[in-house]
Amino acid sequence: MIKRIGMLVLIFVAGVVIGAGGIVKGFPSLLSHKPAPVVEALAFNALKAVPVSYTGLESDLVGGQNYLSYSLTFSIMPQALTAQGGTPSSGSSTTSGTGNPILNAKVENALLNLARSTSYQELSASGGEETFKAQVSLVLQSIFGPGTIGDVYFPTFLTQ
Repeated sequence: MIKRIGMLVLIFVAGVVIGAGGIVKGFPSLLSHKPAPVVEALAFNALKAVPVSYTGLESDLVGGQNYLSYSLTFSIMPQALTAQGGTPSSGSSTTSGTGNPILNAKVENALLNLARSTSYQELSASGGEETFKAQVSLVLQSIFGPGTIGDVYFPTFLTQ
């Protein structure tokens, strides 16, 4: 009986040592959580920026009585895009999204939350669309880093 318990303890300890060694050698990233790097205060350069677009963004506005449907296009520094896991498009064609489904979901969720916190009165007021555009830019910069986003354009913008 004691031999059997001793053997089980030895097997358990050997398993722990082998498992820990496998984590340290094979997957060191499991030992330290490193968030995606943020590009800080990268100077925007329109000549080097790549275009990104999102279409079909839809949300209820504050109160649930009104609705916003829009598409947006913006330019971003490629370093800021790749630092968050995105893929810059080759050539001058506009990329639909960032090239990374998880990053796309993060961006779309942030934009959805912004729309949900905006009222119809804010959007329909004089300069409301421009104010919303500035807020979209701030949301994008909170994800990609300050100074990494160029002008934001709304090819479609419909409130109801």
